[in-house]
Amino acid sequence: MHDLSSPLSIKLSIPSEFGYECVVREAVASFARRIGIASERVEDLKTAVSEACLNAIEHGNAHMPGMRIDVNCVWENDVLMVRVIDQGLKRYAGHVAPCIECKVQGEAPLRGMGLFLIAQLVDTCGFESSPDGGNVWYMSMRTRAMA
Repeated sequence: MHDLSSPLSIKLSIPSEFGYECVVREAVASFARRIGIASERVEDLKTAVSEACLNAIEHGNAHMPGMRIDVNCVWENDVLMVRVIDQGLKRYAGHVAPCIECKVQGEAPLRGMGLFLIAQLVDTCGFESSPDGGNVWYMSMRTRAMA
């Protein structure tokens, strides 16, 4: 049985290639179910984690062969924190929330919805810098609803 006074965690490292986000998605979903996240929230988390991994592959690592994506999950104080870390070939320069109406009317590119979608599915998310020079996308989800 796990000592509840210390955080429970998993670490994953995958090749920076499309398709491997599915491995991360299923591993994180299994971990989330194990710590008690409701099944409908696990589905949200699966989508958010997949989007974050795809962004890391495409944007952070710029599709470069041989690069890696690390995913760290820590459950502590009823909060699951997931960090998706790329190697930062392309540095994050800021994110502007998309204008949905502009996209629908064809005035803005249809792409670029991943980070917006993630923000709708998790409790908190954003970027932080990595001491190793990569980009870190973090997201969190509470395991229990706030009273």
